[in-house]
Amino acid sequence: MEEINIEAIKQKTTVSVVFLSLRNIGIQAVSTIGFFLLTLLLGTGEVGLFAIVAESVGILGYFSDVGLASALIQQKESVTKKDLQTTFVIQQLLVLLALLVVYLVYPQMSSSRGYGSKEMWILISLCFSFVAASLKTIPSVLLERELNFKLLSTIDIIENILFYVIAVVFAFLHFGVYAYAIATFVRSLVGLVVIYYVSPWQIGISFSLTSARKLFKFGIPFQLNSFIAMAKDRLSNLFIAGILGRESFGILSWAQKGPRVPLSFMDAIMRVTFPTFSRIQEQKEFLKRSIEKSIYYISFFVFPALAGIALIAPDIINLIPKYGKWLPAVIPLYFYTVNAAIAAVTTPLTNAFNAVGKISITTKLMIMWTVLTWIFYPLLSYRFGYIGTAVATLIVGSSSFIVWYIADKIFSINTLKTIFHPLISSVLMVFVLSTIGLLHLNLFITLFSKIIFGLLFYSFYNFYFSRREINWFLHQTKWLSRKN
Repeated sequence: MEEINIEAIKQKTTVSVVFLSLRNIGIQAVSTIGFFLLTLLLGTGEVGLFAIVAESVGILGYFSDVGLASALIQQKESVTKKDLQTTFVIQQLLVLLALLVVYLVYPQMSSSRGYGSKEMWILISLCFSFVAASLKTIPSVLLERELNFKLLSTIDIIENILFYVIAVVFAFLHFGVYAYAIATFVRSLVGLVVIYYVSPWQIGISFSLTSARKLFKFGIPFQLNSFIAMAKDRLSNLFIAGILGRESFGILSWAQKGPRVPLSFMDAIMRVTFPTFSRIQEQKEFLKRSIEKSIYYISFFVFPALAGIALIAPDIINLIPKYGKWLPAVIPLYFYTVNAAIAAVTTPLTNAFNAVGKISITTKLMIMWTVLTWIFYPLLSYRFGYIGTAVATLIVGSSSFIVWYIADKIFSINTLKTIFHPLISSVLMVFVLSTIGLLHLNLFITLFSKIIFGLLFYSFYNFYFSRREINWFLHQTKWLSRKN
């Protein structure tokens, strides 16, 4: 078994979280600008089309892994060559099976729905991306077990920059939705080549029943949660897309984009904390402090960003010519913003449950959310259209408060106390900045004022009430800059 060096884990985790978070800011900047340009150049229906096909292919990902990659990351012992090759073989067989299903199902779907070349080429490009992602699994696992997120984040940046630069260029050249397909091909191919260059491993075709049993013991329960999540999210999204149509689904895709941007900070922390929490699960007090710290800093950065997005979204739409087509997305964006704030706190806790082996709790929670999703999403979408879908999202998300209760029982974590100051300062910021809109100033001045006064208000509040946490974070960034 690998020896647990608490100080070494602290150092690696801190470096990885800070580094990956800062890198994700760059990734999201590129992603946001690219998405903005694409939604400026493309119509709501074209954005909706890509989102629908992406959801369809994304479902395949849940059948290509059966939790083996997570099992390798969570495994306390050092992984062996047999473990890696067994995982690789099983995964590629599942990938081939999934592609066979697509090959058999798509012609009938295409015929019944009148799909043309646009849908076909997007599907082909996303299937290629699906295969490339499966081939990247083992190199990614090796880097994650080493907590080497510098290389992983660098690859992410390369892929995102390529995707949006190519997509925007071809959209500008009037390729329409084909721009998505071209960009997806290039991103997937380059990402695959780069990760094998920085994290090579000896690909082998071998199978160990002992390794498979050991990995399936964790992987199957873990992937069961993923299957349930797939039914809750992607499968329900496809069903809702069938109810709403491309145009309305495109509006929802735009509304979801903004709130998802701040959650990249949460993703950065969770990507590091899953293997970290797995390593320190026997150190109860250290684990508790680590979970609390991760929740606090996620809230500290995510909450004000979500509040800011909700406040300035209407101003941005009204300020930019030809962008008024996205004005109907503002109301759904408000609901997605509140739901994202809840998810920013809830998801790290379920991540901690999984990391310490309490998969059954997450499974029960996922079943609850899935049932609620399939009750409220279709019902409200049929009745109220895309506004109903957004309302249903918040209703289902609000049930997540039960996770906070369970976390208190297992880890002795008071979630509300942990997030108190980031939450209160963000809510107060919304009330204070909302008064600026009542002054009926020039749109640009209104937008600029909200950003500046929002930053000042949030900074002053937390400098007074959360100075210790801010000083810790600044100390870590200074230490990181000295190390690099």
